[in-house]
Amino acid sequence: MFVYALCHAFVLPEYLGKPAIEDNGIISYLTIFLAAGAMLQVLRCARGQQQSSVKFALYAASYVILVYVLREADVHRLFTQEHVTRLKFYRHPEISIFQKIAWGVPMLVLVLCFFYLLTRYAKTVVAGLLNKSPWAISLSLWAVTIFVSQLVDKSDLNSVYRGRVLEEMLELCAAGFMLISAWQVTRQVRSKSLQ
Repeated sequence: MFVYALCHAFVLPEYLGKPAIEDNGIISYLTIFLAAGAMLQVLRCARGQQQSSVKFALYAASYVILVYVLREADVHRLFTQEHVTRLKFYRHPEISIFQKIAWGVPMLVLVLCFFYLLTRYAKTVVAGLLNKSPWAISLSLWAVTIFVSQLVDKSDLNSVYRGRVLEEMLELCAAGFMLISAWQVTRQVRSKSLQ
C-alpha cells in the first residue's frame, strides 16, 4: 500500500491520479467496501452470540462502523450539504430544527455506543497491546491511521494533490485495519464462546 501511495502521489500525473481520489473515485469505493466488510463481520458474529453483554457490544460496534461507512459514502449529501457528524451542522441557522433533531438522535446513539465501548473495553485493548495481540495492534493501527488522516484533512495538505492522496490512502489503510481487526476480534469472541 505504501509503495502504491508513493507511486500515486509522485509517479502518476495529477490528471490521471486525481479521479481515483475524488469522493466518487475508486479509492473511496475501496474504503467503503472494506469498512462495510468489517461491519458485516461484526454483525455476523453478533447474530451467533449467546452472551447478551457481548452481543450488545458487537451491535454497538457495528452501529459505530455503520455511521463510519455512511460518512465515507457521503450519504448526508442526499439531504444536506453540511456533514451531520460536525457541530457546524447543528449550529447552522438555515438548517431546520427538525433536521437537527432527526440527525441528532442517530449521532447521540453513536456517541453513546462509542463511549460504552470505550469505557467497557479500554482496559482489554491496553492489555491486548501489552500482550502484543494481533487484534489489539490492528485496532490501534486503525485508530492511529484514522486520526492522522483527519489531521491531514484539516491541514493545508488537503488543498494540494499529494496531500489529498495521503489522506485518501490513510483512510483506505484505516478501513483495511478495521476489517483485519474485526476479523480477529470476532474470531476470538467465537473461540471464547465455544469454550
